[in-house]
Amino acid sequence: MKAQGITIRQETEADLNEVYTLIQTAFKTAKVKDGTEQDFAVQLRSGDGFIPQLSLLAEGDGRIVGHVMFTKTHVLQPDGSRFEGLLVAPLSVALEWRNKGVGTALMQQSIRLAVEMGYRAAFLCGDPAYYKRFGFRPTADFGIHPQAEIPPQYVLVLELTKGALEGVTGTGGFC
Repeated sequence: MKAQGITIRQETEADLNEVYTLIQTAFKTAKVKDGTEQDFAVQLRSGDGFIPQLSLLAEGDGRIVGHVMFTKTHVLQPDGSRFEGLLVAPLSVALEWRNKGVGTALMQQSIRLAVEMGYRAAFLCGDPAYYKRFGFRPTADFGIHPQAEIPPQYVLVLELTKGALEGVTGTGGFC
């Protein structure tokens, strides 16, 4: 996929060091951060929920300028059942490539692929002003809450299929 001078493709093993540095550098200026996002990405990538097809990067000028990863997560419901969804973490764009559509292109491509793969909802912790453009809403609107103490306005969800969260309540590890 090409958009505004970038190419989006699936991450490979050869990209991992450059992606680590990109995430670390990008989050130094992020509004919502804890400083460990690059290590969190490594942890997610080595877990059972990693989905290689949903770990995408954007290349521009011969280097990696953006990255996003979706991994499996779940909501633990009051009856003990689990609703499977995706965790979006992290979305990173190099500073000099921000406001050029890189993050939007990565999110749109990832969401499209997630829908094609049959996933029904995607969760994240992030800036609501940014993510609302994709249709993300507070999880609290659905009666879903994070396990960690995070201000509720930063814990968001996108129904990938209409009505996917009807009747789903509970807690999840989204941040």
